[in-house]
Amino acid sequence: MATTKKMATGNMKAMWALLLTVIVVTALAPTAAAGQFKKPVYYQSDGNVWGIVAADFNHDGILDLAFTDLYQVGIMLGKRDGTFEAARYFGAPNALRLAVGDFNGDHNLDLAVVESAGTGNSSLGIFLGDGQGNFKSAGTYELGVESTSLAVADFNGDGRLDVAVTSRLGYGKNGYVGSILVFFGKGDGTFGKPDTYWLGGQPYAVAAGDFNRDGHPDLAVVQFGGRSVSIFINDGNGKFTHTRTYKCGGEGDYVAIADLRHDGKLDLIISAGGAGEIAVLLGNGDGTFGNASFYTTEPLGQGPQGVAIADFRGGNRDIAVVLSNGYPGLFYGNGDGTFQPAVHITGVDYRGYALTAGDFKKGGRPDLAVVAISKGIAVLINAQ
Repeated sequence: MATTKKMATGNMKAMWALLLTVIVVTALAPTAAAGQFKKPVYYQSDGNVWGIVAADFNHDGILDLAFTDLYQVGIMLGKRDGTFEAARYFGAPNALRLAVGDFNGDHNLDLAVVESAGTGNSSLGIFLGDGQGNFKSAGTYELGVESTSLAVADFNGDGRLDVAVTSRLGYGKNGYVGSILVFFGKGDGTFGKPDTYWLGGQPYAVAAGDFNRDGHPDLAVVQFGGRSVSIFINDGNGKFTHTRTYKCGGEGDYVAIADLRHDGKLDLIISAGGAGEIAVLLGNGDGTFGNASFYTTEPLGQGPQGVAIADFRGGNRDIAVVLSNGYPGLFYGNGDGTFQPAVHITGVDYRGYALTAGDFKKGGRPDLAVVAISKGIAVLINAQ
């Protein structure tokens, strides 16, 4: 009898231990998966960072970082251990967003920078790299009111990189309708007068990709006011036709392009900041897309801003996101174009506007550089 009672007591303890384990695991689930990153290393910036990109600016095979920092652009050269040198700066008035490309054909990476003037006319600044991480201005081009985003590609197939830029409220001093401006590169670091495509709904974010698989880069343009994304198909000579517009939830802040299903068809990932969600539109491979699927950022906070697409744990592409009023996090991909609920990236508890992914330490898995307001730039090395 005593033995039976003792066994029952032991079984009860085991059951409670198992139940407690289940409760603890359940409580940790929203953050446990994202614990794949090591403790972040912070690099202080002079001001609030709005845009950031990763590229090898000095030909050493190690990724560097370039970021916009109010009235300047900062360059942080990478080291082989995944850390970075202190930032060096060059002037770029009202620098907001930036993109990378070799605009003068010297095999050194250059920078195109949107210099936003708020409610006044913005400008596009071109800065040529010397291959050692230094840059000099090669020209400034007038944009419309409230330009916020740009994309680099060879749109007309002449072997020279071009730049597409959004202007939220139009081009020129009296522009009130939004537009997309396409500047064609001359191959020497300069650009001609842009082609202008008018678009209502306040075009805010732009990205380039070959949506119909004809070998020519097309454009996806997110309309902030229209809460939609418009597709512009390239005719192969750099001329674009607005073909379709799709609803994407709230005001769109950023658009990324990736093949989420491993089927050779490009898909769209849009941060709908006003709605507190991420919109995913799966491509059909012919220039059209399906209806948006939405993934809430509520566990992280509100106002998703920049997104970065990468395979962080092996197998499928995931979405990393940073929020203007919340924490950075991950949506792990299932490989079929769907995603698991958002998880918080632990250790980075600061809001921000941008992030970028890259293998900074040459560890075989992508790492993250996350803009954290008041803390500068947080670099997280992938632990997997």
